[in-house]
Amino acid sequence: MIAQFENLFQIAYVTNDIARASALFKDRFGTGAFKVIDTPDSPVRIALAFAGRTMLELIHPLDDTIPLYADWIAGIEGFALRHHHFGLLVETKAELAAIRAAHVNAGTGIPLEGDIPGALDYLYADTAPELGHYLEYIRLDAGGRAMFAGVEGTIFTAD
Repeated sequence: MIAQFENLFQIAYVTNDIARASALFKDRFGTGAFKVIDTPDSPVRIALAFAGRTMLELIHPLDDTIPLYADWIAGIEGFALRHHHFGLLVETKAELAAIRAAHVNAGTGIPLEGDIPGALDYLYADTAPELGHYLEYIRLDAGGRAMFAGVEGTIFTAD
């Protein structure tokens, strides 16, 4: 059995108003300032902040291109903010492949996976039926560490 909750570093939420969600976490729950990451042509906006050693990620789907996010808040009237996943770091591609295989062998779906070349590899395991949320596994390259290192209060270095 592969330990699948090791290296938990991130709690992620899906929202329809990234500015309002950022203000809520900062003003009500004392997180650091959120850094918005806008990628051209991306169907989502991302904002990252730290609360101690824990990264908070806000995901704002701009359309329904990625149902994994858009469906999470579909049909909610007004401001929406829902817990979506825990992010877990893995060290190697082999470890990521082993975790993927363990989930698939247990009958867990992998609804989204991929890479951002030079930055990171990721996969989502659909643990929502058991846990009420997804698990995202992330392997960082230098570009991913540099991206996370640019967030106020970071635990990452841009090495």
